[in-house]
Amino acid sequence: MRAVVVGGGAIGCAATALLAAQGVDVVLLTRSAERRQELRMAQRIELRGDVTASGGPVRVEGTFEATAGADVIFVCVQSAGHEAVAASLAPHLQSGQAVLIFSGLAGSLLFARAWRHRPDILLGETATPPCSARLVGPGVVQVRMRTRLRAAAFPACRTVELLARVPAGIPLHPAIHVLDVALHHPNLIVHPLPMLLNYAAIERTDGALSLMNEGMTARIVAAMDAHDAERVAVLRALGVDALPLDAVYREFGGSPEVYRQPGEPMGIRDRIHWRYVDEDVPYGIVLIASVGRLVDVPTPISDAVITLASVVRGVDFWAQGRTAERLGLAGLSAGRLRTYLVEGTMA
Repeated sequence: MRAVVVGGGAIGCAATALLAAQGVDVVLLTRSAERRQELRMAQRIELRGDVTASGGPVRVEGTFEATAGADVIFVCVQSAGHEAVAASLAPHLQSGQAVLIFSGLAGSLLFARAWRHRPDILLGETATPPCSARLVGPGVVQVRMRTRLRAAAFPACRTVELLARVPAGIPLHPAIHVLDVALHHPNLIVHPLPMLLNYAAIERTDGALSLMNEGMTARIVAAMDAHDAERVAVLRALGVDALPLDAVYREFGGSPEVYRQPGEPMGIRDRIHWRYVDEDVPYGIVLIASVGRLVDVPTPISDAVITLASVVRGVDFWAQGRTAERLGLAGLSAGRLRTYLVEGTMA
């Protein structure tokens, strides 16, 4: 198998090393000249933590021509970069290729629209990446592995075909459809609302606050659980037997103790990552609220999170967010939406 990993961040580097360890002929594609130089000098990517491995010499490229001949393309970029990656990939796609977005947040629906629903491309996404990852040095990644990744193709009638194309070391299991996948991403619940409720403490310490350790109190966790109930209600209106947040963590091999008990989940006390608001609100909470409107499920907590986050960050997250309109879902009833997600038709 030949694979290309798009994205030179922690997840892209970890995915490259994991694939290489399974004997996959893999190329890492990143437009960051600094990251390319760093990895070429390091010559290999070393994994630490749940997996200890060091892949062979890293092949790093900077242009999308590198995707020629790839069997599978793994997209490992933040949601804000999905549209740009879809546009850059479009002229280089070859019939029969599979494209899997690691942590899609419904990005596969954007890709499908950008590519005019090419049926010769097998497209899908996962709820989370295969691991949590932090870059701790040049070519060195600290990882905590998932044991199970919820995944689906778009349309979902091709999910079994998609899963068969991914190496066995990436533990995928089939979901109902890509919104089932997207709305089972735990970060949508554990990041935005607790960030807002801790905002003064974050500002006072210039971001030097551990959200999971210092930021979770009994009442913040209770508010988080109430927010999670909205997510579950939206999924159930989509015909999904939704898991509550604690069960989501257990499904991929984690533990709800990570937010219900103090402690450092990665063993690394790093600073607050502002993407906990700047990515998870527009690409996650807006998605919950917008889909909720389609299926007539009220989302008052999600609405409040979007409004307050927009105020404190000085950004209109509604305007830039991942809405039903941007995903090509506007005007669909719950029944027609489910048909579209499973069959890829608007009938």
